[in-house]
Amino acid sequence: MDVAFAGTPEFAATILGGIMESNHEVGLVISRPDVRQGRGRRAKPPAVASLARDAGLALVQPENISSVARDIARYDALVVAAYGQILRPDTLYAATTGAWNVHASLLPAYRGAAPIERALMNGDRKTGVSIMRMNEGLDTGPVALRKSMPVPPEMNAGELTAELARLGAEAIVEVLVAIERGEVVLEEQEESCATYAAKLSGEDLAIRWDRPASEVHDRIRALAPRPGARAYHPEFEGPIKILGSRLVDIRGPFAAREERPGSITVADGQILVRCGVGEIEVERLQLPGGKPLAAADFLRGNALAGHFLG
Repeated sequence: MDVAFAGTPEFAATILGGIMESNHEVGLVISRPDVRQGRGRRAKPPAVASLARDAGLALVQPENISSVARDIARYDALVVAAYGQILRPDTLYAATTGAWNVHASLLPAYRGAAPIERALMNGDRKTGVSIMRMNEGLDTGPVALRKSMPVPPEMNAGELTAELARLGAEAIVEVLVAIERGEVVLEEQEESCATYAAKLSGEDLAIRWDRPASEVHDRIRALAPRPGARAYHPEFEGPIKILGSRLVDIRGPFAAREERPGSITVADGQILVRCGVGEIEVERLQLPGGKPLAAADFLRGNALAGHFLG
């Protein structure tokens, strides 16, 4: 099939790479405009744009994807993965077979912007990807294929995103083959089972130490490595990012200490924090303006005692 592809971050670049390695032809790549970053305000291309340029593929980076709807109409299918912009009908239905989205959940669960983070925050032990023919609703289109995977209890969002991208690349290639052969079977989503994965807010980033340790740990891994779960301490200006943690057996050698949620115990290069129920070990953290450090490395140059706030 001749395919147009729309996507932006690394997740989408992995999927684009999978299509490029298949027997399908990617004739057009659409990505978001380059973003100016850093002190020099240098333009940095999205991961998809970088891959397209390196591979010599035709690339456009419009402010609005509708401006290239006529170009998309030349192709058999439009594949969309984390593009970052709502598609209007003129774009959704431009390609011969329509637009096909690679969504990082087992639809109808976790429709919306943050399916990976919400699944981890909720402690889900299984997730996956869905290939959906897009319609004008928010991730409401019929599903052509779902592929699932287990979620290990220590896996963070960065690791899960990479695994789902690889799974999504396999799935979309499989669906494109089915479309080409006229064998694709679409299943309408069960609305009564739908859930919504809202975009992350500032409130979502803050750790609530009065919650059970399992919830705190799940929030930390859901936000790692970016944007990072935030903890606040009276001796530090600005938030401390907690980037890695593990659950600790409260019956262990550090159990006999203050019960107040947020209380910190430092011993033998370890940072342990009491939660509402149980406790966690902070394995990786980052001070404002600093770089991410393992707990033992952090403690060589910094003191941490007392309580986290919140």
